[in-house]
Amino acid sequence: MKPFRLLRLAVAVSLGSAPLGLLVLGGTANAAATTYFVSPSGSDNNAGTSAAQPFKTIQKASDSTNPGDVVQLMNGTYRETGTGRDVLNITRSGTADAPITYQAFPGHKPVLNPVTGWHGIRITGASHIKVSGLEVAGDSTSINLDEARKQAGQKKPVFNTNCIGAYKDEKSGKASHHLEITGNHVHHCPGGGISAIDADHVTIDGNRVHSTSWYTEYATSGISILRALDNGPGDPSQYKIRITGNVVYDNETKVIWTQVGKHSDGNGIIIDTLKDKDNSDPAYKGRVLVANNLSLDNGGSGIHSYKSQHVDIINNTAYLNARSVNMDPYANIFASMSDDVRILNNISVVREGKPTNSTHRNTNVTYDHNIYFGGKKPEATGPNDLVTDPKLTKPGIDPTAADFRPVEGSPAIDSGKAFDLPARDITGKARKAGTAPDRGAFEFSVGGDSAEPVTTPTKDNAVAAPAAAPTSPTTSDSPATETTTEAAAADSGGLASTGASVVAMVIGGVVVLAAGGATVWLARRKRANS
Repeated sequence: MKPFRLLRLAVAVSLGSAPLGLLVLGGTANAAATTYFVSPSGSDNNAGTSAAQPFKTIQKASDSTNPGDVVQLMNGTYRETGTGRDVLNITRSGTADAPITYQAFPGHKPVLNPVTGWHGIRITGASHIKVSGLEVAGDSTSINLDEARKQAGQKKPVFNTNCIGAYKDEKSGKASHHLEITGNHVHHCPGGGISAIDADHVTIDGNRVHSTSWYTEYATSGISILRALDNGPGDPSQYKIRITGNVVYDNETKVIWTQVGKHSDGNGIIIDTLKDKDNSDPAYKGRVLVANNLSLDNGGSGIHSYKSQHVDIINNTAYLNARSVNMDPYANIFASMSDDVRILNNISVVREGKPTNSTHRNTNVTYDHNIYFGGKKPEATGPNDLVTDPKLTKPGIDPTAADFRPVEGSPAIDSGKAFDLPARDITGKARKAGTAPDRGAFEFSVGGDSAEPVTTPTKDNAVAAPAAAPTSPTTSDSPATETTTEAAAADSGGLASTGASVVAMVIGGVVVLAAGGATVWLARRKRANS
């Protein structure tokens, strides 16, 4: 099986892979739903309701939407209409049964290209929004690093443009929630890749996110959840935020974060400050799932939880992250200053001399059933962790050629913690139900098995997660108590009884390859310890 077969697999299943239970196909929940069409050759004076008479700007279409409407972008390049503006600022909300959807016109490959604005796509206090299958390409290739460093502190958008970001509306106080950001190709924005700040019920699934954060004066990353706010009840037994099936690489901060006067972040994926916030907002009580992601060659960590709680980091593959030479190195997959975090079934290949994981000021953090290879000795190991070569097919930092599937004889095969989740791997291949799955984001494949049909997601966006096994509070001065025991691992219950919505969620990861329209299948912040 060729490594690029995953691309074909992605195309085959992407239409059925909506991962949230948010998705209602345009028009099915709202008979009056309208599809708006946009083309760079159109006019905002057009009706916008036919491909023959499209709007010119996505913003015009967005400002016309109502629940259940769909905005389809036709071929061409879309830019901001003025310096400092967003290419698209979404402020109008859908409903639970009728989300507003932004997608490509069938067969088209539109590109949002922010150059002088703050965002390619910004979601401001809006809810029930789906952004799917779009390309957001920033202008980093036209920016000079020395110039960016000289401009740091001046807050110029051209050096700080983010690709996709969701935020609270500061005027009304409304937070964004019930967001589905799936199957997009996000790259070369000088600021962050995909971020959600003060948001809830967010799924970031099946995206390819790379080459971001290079020139910003802020501490951004490839994918970032920051200061999540509970929309409705918060329950640690319910997943409300999901980061699944993404391929994230080449994200690095190369300019000093002006707020603290040094370099920071540039991570692949970070779950950031869900507790101990620096404002009056309460700690986030929902649960976060980070599963089936591939994170490689980023400046900061591959994946980590910082000052957060109720986080599961499961079945990911992180490869040679912490490449930045401008800051103290981050560990590859880890938690810091966090509570109730489970880091299980991951493959972590660490750069030479770089840290593997962390016990820093953690409580109730479990590391187990992971494979560590390279780098420094892990600060914490569970009874089923392995320090050995995972034996992957063709690992590497070139995303056009690497293949991270385990080969026959790999210690990752059939050795993970038995869970009902993730039910499928990053390619859509079914994991072994009721038995030990493979570790990492990829299941071992014999004969190039194809993915099974996608299960239709349920409407419930808050799916059940198991209660974590009780453990004693620990400190970094007592790393031995940071590790699990076999009994504790068994009692943790696994990721069970989550229903079809999560099955579909994990499968949605395969759209990462369809989104970019390329022939490759690979396509915030850990502050200083205090």
